[in-house]
Amino acid sequence: MKIACVLITHLPMKAELRRHAELRGRPVIIAEGQSVIDFSHEASGVAAGMPLQEALSRSKNAVLLQADELYYHEVSDRVITSLTQRSPTVENAELGCAYVGLDGLDAMYGGEARLVASLLQAAPHRFNPRVGVATGRFPAYVAALLSHAGQATRVLDKEASGFLAGLSVDLLPLPWKDKVRLHRFGLDTMGQLAALTVGSVQAQFGPEGRTAWELARGVDRSPLTPYRRQETVSEALTFPSPA
Repeated sequence: MKIACVLITHLPMKAELRRHAELRGRPVIIAEGQSVIDFSHEASGVAAGMPLQEALSRSKNAVLLQADELYYHEVSDRVITSLTQRSPTVENAELGCAYVGLDGLDAMYGGEARLVASLLQAAPHRFNPRVGVATGRFPAYVAALLSHAGQATRVLDKEASGFLAGLSVDLLPLPWKDKVRLHRFGLDTMGQLAALTVGSVQAQFGPEGRTAWELARGVDRSPLTPYRRQETVSEALTFPSPA
């Protein structure tokens, strides 16, 4: 199955800048509980998933914001809704990341290039969306991540393992503590992880380790879970005078 990943990097940060322009150019950390979920480019040394205390020690002058999950999901849902008008198979994976099934759509749009252009137009231009196309979710995600803003990257099935080999294991969907352990073992790239036997990796990291090993080799057979929009009901009351 050919899959496109439509990616808006740092969506929470971009959403915050949309309503707090005064934060532009400043180091900002967005946290949920004691974990970092996003950060601005100026917050050097900070990474998503990092413990908040460690992030604040690395970027001492950063502005700390508590995550407004409802607002971020509202922004993300608008993009997802727009994508569902372009493909019948859309998965809302996480904030700023959606997977779109492309099979059978090329002829409708007059080619893959026009189809990808339509996907890029599903998100506001100021959010700098990017697209990756591959035959698996993870290769498509990495391809989108490495694309320039407003552009797309295509990875052929037979090229996936080589495409991923030199990239950091930090891109794998693993908990922060497991990524730290991989680096301590000297496994800094996905190629180094993929070169090990699956048994040795699973012995250290369990089922998540096996999944990471397969992803590092460019193998991702997980199917898409189509997005189902939830209807919401809201009500507002306006007073005739300030109350």
